[in-house]
Amino acid sequence: MPVFSDLNIETQFLSCKKFLLHYIQKGSGPPLVLLHGGGSWLYSFRHNISSLAKNYSVYAFDMPGHGYTQARTDDEIYNFETVSETLLEFMAAMNLKKINIAGHSWGGGWAIYFADQYPDRVDKIILIDSSGLHRYEQLVWELLKYPILGKFMLPFLTENTIRKGLEASFYDKSIVDRKMITNIYTPLLNKKIITAQLNYSRNINWKKTKAALPRIRSKALIIWGKNDRYIHVKHGIRMQTLIPDARLEIINQCGHSAHEEHPGHINHLITDFIAGSQ
Repeated sequence: MPVFSDLNIETQFLSCKKFLLHYIQKGSGPPLVLLHGGGSWLYSFRHNISSLAKNYSVYAFDMPGHGYTQARTDDEIYNFETVSETLLEFMAAMNLKKINIAGHSWGGGWAIYFADQYPDRVDKIILIDSSGLHRYEQLVWELLKYPILGKFMLPFLTENTIRKGLEASFYDKSIVDRKMITNIYTPLLNKKIITAQLNYSRNINWKKTKAALPRIRSKALIIWGKNDRYIHVKHGIRMQTLIPDARLEIINQCGHSAHEEHPGHINHLITDFIAGSQ
């Protein structure tokens, strides 16, 4: 098994119906499942897992079509249903009846969809700079939705492209170093992963999650970087008005990846929110 060097924890693989799922588990207590954003993998939560595991049984896995999770066939369809089915299968394998769920960016959108479809399986939900409102994505994601343009753009996906994308996701660009770039870029060298990203871009319909927001029965904590250049903070404010029982925390001097840029603060917010002390 590979070792997640940033945490000195051995990652594992779970054999599922459609995927060989790459995941990590640490800690004990109420279950907390972490869903990373599009184009990333569980590495995104390297600064969160150990801290959160002091109070919770933390699970993070590479979503289908991301990171080191492997599809069993080359013709998988990647959409909301694929993610939800995989999460249900993962929960069954881990014997998790009900979970707290935290999602970043696309992961937040996937969490919203899951909480709407399976309300009895979700306790509390945490949305970090979350997708979920119907809006235009960053230009590169919009262009990927067109089959010809998407394939044309693939050769231009380089380490420099990744560096620029990562720098845009942080208020403090100095956070982006060679190690981060390599960790994000390496899985994208797999053409199957890139194809899955194209597939998601074309199949995700945020109208579904926007319509789902008023139906969310779980208590929600919304965390947003005030300086998010990917999804403007106004969308976080709007999301709070649509979810019946939601609290919004806006983080100053923070970009799109609040859990990476201010991990100590975010870990504290999540821990207290699930415990019910805030």
